[in-house]
Order: sequence, then structure tokens, then C-alpha cells
Amino acid sequence: MKTQGKPTFWLSVLVVSLAALCLVMFEGLGAGIEWYPELAHPLPASPTAPATVLETPTLESYAEIWGHSLFNRDRKPDPVAWNEHDTQSLAGFSLNGIAVSQTLRKALFKTKEGKSLSVAQGDTLPNGWRIERITTQTVSLSFKSSQQELSLPVLKLPASAVH
Repeated sequence: MKTQGKPTFWLSVLVVSLAALCLVMFEGLGAGIEWYPELAHPLPASPTAPATVLETPTLESYAEIWGHSLFNRDRKPDPVAWNEHDTQSLAGFSLNGIAVSQTLRKALFKTKEGKSLSVAQGDTLPNGWRIERITTQTVSLSFKSSQQELSLPVLKLPASAVH
């Protein structure tokens, strides 16, 4: 015959104790509410000052603020690209590899036409994206005020090859 273990015994004691506490609270223990006595002297109302409406600035006064980009590092306006529609997308490039040594860091891309492209850290892709940082697994790119990080795809063996 199996004997009851110590954890089971203490767990059953805990369950019975909690059930008893719930029963006592259900019957009304602790249900009485004691309100604080009313204040003998009510608090005085604070005096209200008349609100003054300030004149709204004109839109022209904000022109200088609109000219400075909030999110660029140098706080200068975004440069106008010579071919705006081609320079905003990384859709034509896929990251195929990364070569990292003590003196050289290169990212290997493949274009949608199938051409291979090798770009060093600090250089710019043909579509205007700049390679900011290259690590062993990721490439960080920037274009104007936007940032993007590409990771090497993790290739998995087919299930039939794993034995």
C-alpha cells in the first residue's frame, strides 16, 4: 500500500485552509464597513481666477520648425533623391551572405535580375541605401531617416535528409 507523501499532505492542508477561509468570508466575516466621521468644518473652495485666452500663433510662424526634420541625426531636411521611386525600396535585393574579417566587412546581395553584388560597410547600394553596420548575422541599412536590418536566412535541411 502506498503512503501519502509530505508534499501531498501539505497541499491538502493548504486546500482545506483556503476552503475554510472562503466559507468564513462568504458567511460575512469582514463585511462591516466603517466610514470615517464627517468633517466638522468643510474644506473651503479654492478661488477661481478668470481664464485668459492667448492668441493662437499663425501658421507661418511654424515654417522654420517644419523645415527641420525631427528624426534625422543632423536635423537637416531629407535630401531630394534624383530617382525617388527607385531609392526607397529594398525589394530588388536579397541578402545572400556576409563576409567578416578583422580588416574587411562585406555584405553579399543578389539583385532581382540575378546579379551578385558585394558591398562593404559604409558603402551605398545602387538604390541609395547605405550599409551602416555589418555583423556576422545581420546587416543594418539606412536611407534618409529610415533604418532597416536584414538577417541571413536560416536554411533547414529537409526532413528526409535528417536520419
